Amino acid sequence: MAAQLQQQLFTAAQMPDHTLMQINGKESPVLELGDGNMVFLEKVKITAWSQAEDWFLGEQVFRHTYDRPNNGGQPWMVVFKGCCRMKSLRNNPDQAWEMKMGVDMMKTSMSPRVVSLPVVFFSKPAAGLPTKAMFNLRTAMAYDDIIWTAAVPGTNAPANYNALPGTVTVMPPGNVTVDVGTVGLFHVTAYAHMRQHPEIMVPVDVIVNVSAAANTDPQFDQATLSLFTREHVARPGFEFTADIGGFMGQNTNPANYVGFTVGPLPAGAHLSTVRGKGTSPSDVAMMTLKWVPCVEQMNKSVVCFDVVNSLGMASTQRCLAINVVADAAPAVSVSLGGTVLGPRGPMSPLLIGATYVFQVTATDFNRMDSLTIMPSRPDGGACAAGETCVPPHAVMSQPWSWMMPMGGNLSTAVNLTLSPRHDQGGYVMQHCFTAADACGAACGTSTCPGVVHSTTTCITIRVDRCQFVVRQGQELQEIAAIYNSDWLQLWSLNHQLSNPDVNLMPGNIVNVGHLYAVQPYDKPREVAVRFGMSDAAFATLNADVMLGDMEREQCTSVAECSSMRWCILPSSCNGASGSIYQGAYEEQPWFAAEKDVLSSPPMAQVAAAAAPTK
Repeated sequence: MAAQLQQQLFTAAQMPDHTLMQINGKESPVLELGDGNMVFLEKVKITAWSQAEDWFLGEQVFRHTYDRPNNGGQPWMVVFKGCCRMKSLRNNPDQAWEMKMGVDMMKTSMSPRVVSLPVVFFSKPAAGLPTKAMFNLRTAMAYDDIIWTAAVPGTNAPANYNALPGTVTVMPPGNVTVDVGTVGLFHVTAYAHMRQHPEIMVPVDVIVNVSAAANTDPQFDQATLSLFTREHVARPGFEFTADIGGFMGQNTNPANYVGFTVGPLPAGAHLSTVRGKGTSPSDVAMMTLKWVPCVEQMNKSVVCFDVVNSLGMASTQRCLAINVVADAAPAVSVSLGGTVLGPRGPMSPLLIGATYVFQVTATDFNRMDSLTIMPSRPDGGACAAGETCVPPHAVMSQPWSWMMPMGGNLSTAVNLTLSPRHDQGGYVMQHCFTAADACGAACGTSTCPGVVHSTTTCITIRVDRCQFVVRQGQELQEIAAIYNSDWLQLWSLNHQLSNPDVNLMPGNIVNVGHLYAVQPYDKPREVAVRFGMSDAAFATLNADVMLGDMEREQCTSVAECSSMRWCILPSSCNGASGSIYQGAYEEQPWFAAEKDVLSSPPMAQVAAAAAPTK
């Protein structure tokens, strides 16, 4: 029964049937449109209400066509007026109201919309404490740059309007400071102007209710207060949630409890039932706002709340600003050892035998999204069967996800583990990865309001030639066998090894070939034959040369060949080891000196040897 009573009396919600209410008074409220036409406010659709605080909010939509966009270069001045205000007000009691709004369709197609609960509550401070207090007015829709002013008698308010000077101050950005040293009711009229066009303005009028000081005043909990200090971002198709909590002040009666008053909600938003009674800070009453916005609702929305207790007291209103923006594409990056890589990939080529773990990370500002990461073509397209989208023998892990604290981004990552094999020296290939997000839940007229976005990044992976990283237990002869060579040949390539039988340590780098500077018009097969290598042996050491390209010239100019290298493992037995110095010049004195490396022959002797015989 208590829970039913709490929900009935202290939780305002959108009326499910949008009840229409007849409006009356001493004078029917009228909207003067500025061009000689007027319409009367007769039946309003109830959008929110509070039985505990004795108010309702409603709306009536009027459609009017002006014969020109503005009134001769000035805005059409729309006036909302009627009679009468409440008799119990400290200012302007039982008086007519008049509020003005500027309309100029040459400068803007819509006006800001001010959002507030109609009654703002304060408690009179205890003796000796400051009596100035503040509440905030918010504007919905995409108008961040707003100028706020108070009503001025004779300008945007009747000449006899009492603005309670010294009691009410209106300052940007919608901060209203009031003196709450006197118990009772008074009203505040404020105007929100567009900064670029101050003549375009909209009014808001609220009642301030100052009650006697009480220790049992309801209040929001700290977690909820922090929600009101910043603008929140929501995206079409993804659920936005916010927990609103409150409790009694110094409550000694467990029969007391709190609920919430809520202003109009965006279409499709709903509130949970209240959980807990809020009898103390350790027993917070909690209500959850849930909303899946649609594409049509991309803009700012504001929802205002206060906490009301079973004794009829309420907290000062606070408002939640929600900016619905389009879902953005995720970002994607590839890193190695904590360093984010650019398109050229790692600064140094990878080494055969070492193990590398690349991390591909996708990041999305939308924490409610879900991300996938796949290897792809450079244009983001899916790889066909047999297409080399990841390096040969590389392994991709299962994805994992995390969220940064304090409302940070959503991230998803996969690891690509690569240990270049013995036949991958000289490997050069661009590899690409595409991150994609999700549609979100169907909403309104869209089955995919979030839209599937994708982002692709590419890196180049290079594997160094002629170098091999020793693994645990490997010896020189074992490495030589991998390349169909012998330990003598490998030892001759590794001058850092003083003894062929020395134990190799894991991580040591061993040369398994000699780098050859490619010359113009060199063909791989001709070079291989010259150095006594088979086609297969040559391709094993040079992964970028296909067996089908062994007869093709790889470069034709010095500039083109300048950075091109091949890895060669020469065989003195099978290669073209013969030399022009063998045989023909054996009898020449200078040849003997060069051969024996003893001393240089006298220049005269060299000259005589070279002179022609008569």
